[in-house]
Amino acid sequence: MKTLSSLSKLQDYLINNNIDIFLINRTDEFLNEYIAPYAERLHWVTDFSGSAGRAIITQNKAVLFVDGRYTFQAKQQINHDEITIDHYHNFFKIFKESCRSGKTIAIDPKLHSINEVNKFKETVEENNSKLIFLNINPIDNIWSDQPEIKYSTIFDHPIEFSGLDRKIKINKFKESLKDNNLDYYLLTSLDSIAWLLNVRGDDIRYTPIAFLYLFIPLEGKPIFYVSLENISSELKKDLNQILILEPINKIDSLFNEVVKNKKIGMDFLQTSYFFYNIALVKDLIVKDLQNPCLIPKATKNHAEQEGARNAHIRDGVSITKFLCYLKNNKDLTKETEISLAEKLFKYRKNNKLFHSLSFDTISAVGKNAALPHYRVSKVSDSKIRSNSIYLVDSGGQYYDGTTDITRTVVLGKPNQEQIDRFTRVLKGHIKLATHIFPKGTKGTDIDYLARESLNEINCDYDHGTGHGIGSFLSVHEAPQRIAKKNQFQSVELIPGMIISNEPGFYREGEYGIRTENILIIKEKDKKNLSFENISWAPIDRDLIDIKMLTSSEINWINNYHLKVLQNLLNFLDPYEKDWLKNVTAPL
Repeated sequence: MKTLSSLSKLQDYLINNNIDIFLINRTDEFLNEYIAPYAERLHWVTDFSGSAGRAIITQNKAVLFVDGRYTFQAKQQINHDEITIDHYHNFFKIFKESCRSGKTIAIDPKLHSINEVNKFKETVEENNSKLIFLNINPIDNIWSDQPEIKYSTIFDHPIEFSGLDRKIKINKFKESLKDNNLDYYLLTSLDSIAWLLNVRGDDIRYTPIAFLYLFIPLEGKPIFYVSLENISSELKKDLNQILILEPINKIDSLFNEVVKNKKIGMDFLQTSYFFYNIALVKDLIVKDLQNPCLIPKATKNHAEQEGARNAHIRDGVSITKFLCYLKNNKDLTKETEISLAEKLFKYRKNNKLFHSLSFDTISAVGKNAALPHYRVSKVSDSKIRSNSIYLVDSGGQYYDGTTDITRTVVLGKPNQEQIDRFTRVLKGHIKLATHIFPKGTKGTDIDYLARESLNEINCDYDHGTGHGIGSFLSVHEAPQRIAKKNQFQSVELIPGMIISNEPGFYREGEYGIRTENILIIKEKDKKNLSFENISWAPIDRDLIDIKMLTSSEINWINNYHLKVLQNLLNFLDPYEKDWLKNVTAPL
């Protein structure tokens, strides 16, 4: 007897419950990008394991939507007899086509934002269809070995790293309620709550946050919904002075004591429709107000900026030791992608203030490097071959900062195309890193700079150029980003924001290239801003065509490598010192 696939089981549920379409996002009830194992519902249904995706599932077919980072990966992972792939940006177009002629569409309201559900409702009403909210996600009923939700220890993030007392942050938050004539605000964004209260946890792997909710009144103490047994008595005593602590499993009743017609603020982009619906049922007035933590969290204070600089130096030492091993090992054929990722972890884990990795290390050789967000597994693990391109994208969570860096190296001899593409990616990286721009500039205004050299030969990459970085928080932080216009929402770049610079090139089935450093946005003068680089590790000279570089680009590389040498030399052993001096010598 043939075993039903996960998708077939879900489709049987739809048939038995008269549901025509089920919509699912890869997220959790906090609308996180990085999620715990229990929330990997999209992966369970489709076998796609990337960090961004969504699906339209009908009774007899399914469409998986992914962005350019995951196109190749999705093709490899899904069952093409059951599922088709489309680009993320086409989701609503396909949804409109799917829900014509009186369909019944079901969603789990905890996994969709208020804005998203409102858009669903408009589309459904236009097509005389029906949208229903499920009390229990059907996947949770069908997934027999679904992992349980696990709560970790919640710990204090002291002011020496956070730079600002939580009482001051809460008072500033309440000022935004007053300014917007609100009685309350519901905060469900986990990194925002962690930042606001100076607490951290490990409920989600590699992102030091805990499952929390915070309900903030204009007057009185905020109500903190948390796993009470996972807070130390000392931290609990401190938090009790400024918060009312409640068990997290009571969150469904958070509006019970609120008088009707009170005004409650929610961020319609970051809050699940589940809470919006509860508020409406309770006759409360819900207003859309952008998360008041969003910009203050993104614009790092002095302590956070200094922490990021220091963390990146320690991290750069680990990367440089690893690159020295790679470039000087005469028999890398004994190594695999997994063994190299483990070796890099060993270099990192003994660093001062190290807490964990900041994401699964992307350790990719040859064709696997052409997958921008490749995640190595025992099944995909490839041996390292001579004369191949190896890409490593990795980072660490340190108590004083979060790191992320990508280096591409050739293990042997590159071909001319690989040298050309690497140099063009590097030219784009330099052009962005050295750009001076007027205040008010958005990330979408300058993305083109990183692509210009590639675009000259009709090449490009299908992902953003830069994402925000948290302060001992998420390695992907909203709202700052550098990306193409009309594809992503963008905000003004502000001094103190930390952002990545990572153009790339990918030859499907052959190789991939990406060079990533982290930048702090700085004030250049009264009218202009610039970038301060804080990542330190050598760039592979074996892949650079110096004839393609301008004199200013050569100067940038030479100055960058001089700073790499100055920042890292004292932390290396004699052999590593000699190697670093050689690979950072002026071009």
